[in-house]
Amino acid sequence: MLLLAIETGTFMPSVALLNGRQLLASSLCQPGQSLTSQLLPTIDRLLVSAGVQVGDLQGLAVSIGPGSFTGLRVGMATMSALRLALAIPMVGVSSLEALAWNVLPVSLPILSTIFIKPGHLYFGLYEWSGEAVVRIGNEAMGTVGEVLQSLDGGETLVVGDGWIRNQEFLVSTQEHRVRSASDSGHPSAQGVGLAGIGYLARGETLAEGTSPHYLQLSYAEVAMGNHHAPQRSQG
Repeated sequence: MLLLAIETGTFMPSVALLNGRQLLASSLCQPGQSLTSQLLPTIDRLLVSAGVQVGDLQGLAVSIGPGSFTGLRVGMATMSALRLALAIPMVGVSSLEALAWNVLPVSLPILSTIFIKPGHLYFGLYEWSGEAVVRIGNEAMGTVGEVLQSLDGGETLVVGDGWIRNQEFLVSTQEHRVRSASDSGHPSAQGVGLAGIGYLARGETLAEGTSPHYLQLSYAEVAMGNHHAPQRSQG
């Protein structure tokens, strides 16, 4: 299956083209420039470089957060328009789940983290099961202390800038047996695509009008009372 995937919830937006779980091509958007104006051209260049026509695409995968409010909305709107134009299925992938796919198969649980502000982060716990990454429990946002308290005391592999940018977290890890994965990085379009293949195989497509998964609401959403979480449809 030819799958186009994008990740727009971080300051390093990216796009990727996969054939099943084989990466064909990937590209980063330019940081500091308008994502709205460069996302579609970046997708176009990616397809051209891979020798693929947009009509050849068979599925779409988009990051649904948590992450940048603006970036996630731009990504969702762009991919929703492509889904409508191409009449192909689209799936949504948590940015934390996509991040966990950065880690090669290991026996340890994987703690994915995304930085919010000093001492605070988004986090989710995952593990490899067979050939796929699966979530353990719910994703959440919290303080460094709350994240550490959520661990069961066993050895845990941690990834993401929620770890890298929180010195308090680093200082507190020895007693909790937490260690950092090398090159832990950021959520990527490739990770979104790798996870998305599984959702497509199970028919877990995004429902029409689904909103990004923020974990916290923007000020505008609080004022408007917009509390809609991502919904998946079967089939």
